[in-house]
Amino acid sequence: MEYIQLTKRENQVMDILWKENHKMSANEIAQTTEGLSIYTVSQVLQHLLSIGYVEVSGIGKNKKSIARLYSPCISESEYIASFIKKETFEELTLHFIQNNDDFESIEKLEKLIAQKKKELADK
Repeated sequence: MEYIQLTKRENQVMDILWKENHKMSANEIAQTTEGLSIYTVSQVLQHLLSIGYVEVSGIGKNKKSIARLYSPCISESEYIASFIKKETFEELTLHFIQNNDDFESIEKLEKLIAQKKKELADK
């Protein structure tokens, strides 16, 4: 899937949703960071909804009112990866492997590679 590049404000809102990793109301998002008014957050969320980056994932109570809760439809890694060329991906992967001393990370990569090989062989 091709993704649309986010504006500064859209990126701020998405960063909050990715970092917090739970459903949030527009008011909660606005309170999470300085410089984002509830009006700005609401406008940004409407645009993110229209392009399919977030979804309304529930209803919650917000002091005296009921509020929509939002969650991301795409992961941060999916978004970032959509703007990286295949060759750069390969270089980043090689760099990660060559400079990684974490045994568990390397094992996890080996399992993912083995799983992908099996999927491709079964086609």
